[in-house]
Amino acid sequence: MRMKQLLSLFIVSILILPQPLLALTPDDSSYHLLWHLDKIGAEEAWDITTGSADIIIAVIDAGIDGNHEDLEGNYWVNPGEIPGNGLDDEGNGFIDDDHGWDFVHQDNTPTPVTGVGSDFGSITHGTIIAGLIGAVGDNDQGIAGINWSVKVMVLRALTRAGFGNSSDIADAVDYAVDNGADVINLSLAGDLNDPSLENAVERAFNNNVTVVVAAGNEGRNTDLVPSYPSCNASFVIGVASSTSDDDISDFSNYGEDCIDISAPGESIYSTQFHNESKGYDDPYGGFWQGTSFAAPIVAGAAGLLLAAYPDLTPTEIKTIIQLTADPMDVTGPYIGKVGSGRLNLGAAMAAAPAFSDGDAAELPDGPNPDPEPLPEGDPTELDGVLTGDFIKAPSFSSVYLIDDEGGRRAFINDAAYFTHSDSFGEITDVLDGDLSVFAVTGLALPRPGVVLVKIASDPRVYLLEDNPADPYAPRIRAIDTEAIAIVMYGENWADYIIDIEPTFFTKFTPGTVVSAAFAVDTSIMKTRDELAALSN
Repeated sequence: MRMKQLLSLFIVSILILPQPLLALTPDDSSYHLLWHLDKIGAEEAWDITTGSADIIIAVIDAGIDGNHEDLEGNYWVNPGEIPGNGLDDEGNGFIDDDHGWDFVHQDNTPTPVTGVGSDFGSITHGTIIAGLIGAVGDNDQGIAGINWSVKVMVLRALTRAGFGNSSDIADAVDYAVDNGADVINLSLAGDLNDPSLENAVERAFNNNVTVVVAAGNEGRNTDLVPSYPSCNASFVIGVASSTSDDDISDFSNYGEDCIDISAPGESIYSTQFHNESKGYDDPYGGFWQGTSFAAPIVAGAAGLLLAAYPDLTPTEIKTIIQLTADPMDVTGPYIGKVGSGRLNLGAAMAAAPAFSDGDAAELPDGPNPDPEPLPEGDPTELDGVLTGDFIKAPSFSSVYLIDDEGGRRAFINDAAYFTHSDSFGEITDVLDGDLSVFAVTGLALPRPGVVLVKIASDPRVYLLEDNPADPYAPRIRAIDTEAIAIVMYGENWADYIIDIEPTFFTKFTPGTVVSAAFAVDTSIMKTRDELAALSN
């Protein structure tokens, strides 16, 4: 029998640091200790929504206190299961899984197991994470999670000592997907890439579930020594830890390939496992540190975005939080290796309508259930940067187009950029801190008339036309037959086709089918090979 890899969760030391005092909104008694909420702009996001009981966030960990006073209102309950009758009522393969499942002991009690071999960090780890994601907000006690209202699905796949069999974790991921989770938090890591876990997170991604993973606490460059599953980068959001000064935490892993975003992960106060008869006296506490606690802040942010805009895909959620991140004050080997910056949830929520294909969800009661629409803003100048210019900051991979509202639009890829320009030399370099001068207003798409586009799942090829109603959302028109394409673009018409990710395809404006050829200016067109040569 092949031994499965053991994954260790990030056991962290308690570190007491002075905390900034914050305005008491909401009224939770320890809200002033939650500096991370102010740092990520949670209050601005709460003006739009404080969460939704329709959103399910799975926490796969060493168990969660199932009776915690500040969490019990937000636990997921399996709607198809009748508790205690010894039957698999909804036919999902698990008996009496009315409140989740323990994949270590294969039973229906996913709570921490105390006793010999356990330690405080391991036992309380999952409850800390659950509180950051979804402690009940504005209930005049304890803390507030990023989601005041949410459903936390409790899945135990790590032992009392903080280790786990990767196949158990993969099974827990599959359970979360099969039972309706919208987001999965994985605050765990290992040095080896087990195919069973990689395949599970890929299945989650393909089923429209956002998977958020902690980067690890070894303080190493994951481009050289990868950490998994955060380095399963195509399917997850990898999270590094940031300080209150927007530097990277000295314990946090970093890297260009495996880190997508950073979030506060030091001096974290949250809910804790509480059972006085077993020596766990405090229902709240800290101050904790680790990428384990940065990850659920991002997972909670994903849940809050989905509460307002439930049609968002995992790719769109990642794009939104990356494009709206605040620059970090990093130097030396960390430049370009902390993801797009530090999470700014307030900015992400404001930008989300530009990415959402549908209307906002009907919002639950909160401080502002009927928010004002996103303001357009006035054009902004910075050292001569004008509408139509291209800009880039050193710690960010994206090139941005300045639009006529003075906002920045990120090019979806290099090919899209080179439909607008013939050289990287036309890009203006700005400081990391100057990016925030320009609000994120959307994406920069390929220039009309320069290329043809298609997506892998659609056999049709499309041309792009100017859209007078919105110059940043070109009209997209399917070419009806190959014969029409040959008349319009010549025998080599297929050389002009570039692939577009399905997520970005929806940002174009639909147009009518081209059923008859008409004259086009092919002199401005660029082939795939020409675009590739420009990027090298």
